Amino acid sequence: MKQFIVMTVLASFILFPGCGGKSSEEEIKAPDEHKAEEKKTLTLSRDQLAQIDVMTEAVTIRPLPIPLTFPAKVMLNDRSVAHISARVNGRIEKVNAVVGDRVRKGDVLVEIYSQEFLTMQSEFTQAEERLKRIAEGTPDYGTAHAIYKSARSKLQVVGATVEEIDRLENEHTPQTYLFVRAPFSGSILNANARAGEFTQVGTELYTVADLTTLWVLADIYEKDLRFVHPGMATTVTVSAYTDMKFRGKLTTLYDVVDEKTRTVKARIDVDNARGLLKPEMFATVDILSSSDKATLIIPSSALVGETENQYVFVEKNDTSFEQRSVRPGAVTKDYVEIISGLSDKERIVVQGGFFLKSELSKSAFGEE
Repeated sequence: MKQFIVMTVLASFILFPGCGGKSSEEEIKAPDEHKAEEKKTLTLSRDQLAQIDVMTEAVTIRPLPIPLTFPAKVMLNDRSVAHISARVNGRIEKVNAVVGDRVRKGDVLVEIYSQEFLTMQSEFTQAEERLKRIAEGTPDYGTAHAIYKSARSKLQVVGATVEEIDRLENEHTPQTYLFVRAPFSGSILNANARAGEFTQVGTELYTVADLTTLWVLADIYEKDLRFVHPGMATTVTVSAYTDMKFRGKLTTLYDVVDEKTRTVKARIDVDNARGLLKPEMFATVDILSSSDKATLIIPSSALVGETENQYVFVEKNDTSFEQRSVRPGAVTKDYVEIISGLSDKERIVVQGGFFLKSELSKSAFGEE
């Protein structure tokens, strides 16, 4: 009989599990849910504020700053590289510069003995003497003047300077050697000139480069192309000088995507007056871009909490701060886009938020 009564009671619990249980569960959960929806405000004393460094900042609506980093390589500035070749046939008599030398504009790199050069000088002096014998305005003056200008131009083309030509015109003493000079100040990157060797027209003698300005070629990923454009300021770093930043300017964005790396080359002009950067160095390029549209932005330091429950502290007055849940959007290293939870111009805590979180936790623990 007792077993029958016990089985009957158990069956009633199984058949009617919700009886009385659901209302009790709702009574337990309701206060917690209501408590989560409450806005929590923390009020600090003047002494507490004096002991901590709380900084606030107004919320702003602007494009989201997007920091970008790309691999790159230091290269020669093609506009500052000269390949110097022989302009006459002749024999190299003297070599004044070798690979690695730094030269100044106008320095004599090599001296060439050339019969062609001697002939050109002779033709020029003859043309100059003939021109002086013909009176200006006569029928033959125009022809004589044209021959004189042609002979002078030939000397300039092969490398004779204006001063050398003027001296030849005044003294009529030919110059024994043709001086091959540096077109600008720079470094000798390649040297093929050897004393005693015979050289022909077109033979490359030197490669000179001005290294005071260099190019840095960066690989821009396809996904970042919309954030990059010519004219942007850049920062270049190399492993040799990790504590130094080299400022540059993006001047050219190439038109072709590399089919293997799926990147586009960007050319950056970098000042190298100190000579620290070397061509072929690997580098890193940092560019600070921004999103296409303006949105509500806050510093990353203002965001507190876990991934699924993030909030900020909104300044209510000099001593009171409200804990406000927010919904973040795009996130960068320094900034966060806020989709909801804040309004423009509201002031939030950007430094000291973790201290406020700790104080709020103490307060909640004390209430419990």
